[in-house]
Amino acid sequence: PDSDEGYDDEYQLEDIEVAVADYVQRVMKGNFGAAWEELGQENELEDTFSLPFKTLEEAVKNIVVYLGLQPCERSDKVPEGKSSHTLLLSGVFRGGHQVLVRTKLALSDGVAMQLTVRAEDSMVAEIMTTAVA
Repeated sequence: PDSDEGYDDEYQLEDIEVAVADYVQRVMKGNFGAAWEELGQENELEDTFSLPFKTLEEAVKNIVVYLGLQPCERSDKVPEGKSSHTLLLSGVFRGGHQVLVRTKLALSDGVAMQLTVRAEDSMVAEIMTTAVA
């Protein structure tokens, strides 16, 4: 070609998967209960899910990895022989929005989970809640 336009470039792009964990940073909360109360119920969302895991330990591990939040108060350790457990998670969502998650887990046919999210921003609470669905 004699013009300055040149040729159209073509690039092969690989598929990538972006998860909610890519948008959060883990932040440890020394006193989860106080932080939970401080955030208040204004931007709180709650939902119940049935998870396909056979043990509470497996559910806890996968929830922590999937949401990308920091387990608080050693709640990522499930006491032996328990059929229910509460997992407490904290972090900061992109843009500096604090987010706290409380999951109540119970063994049934798989694992039943009641997920409660509190955040400084209502959109963040909605994103974290719907990410599990």
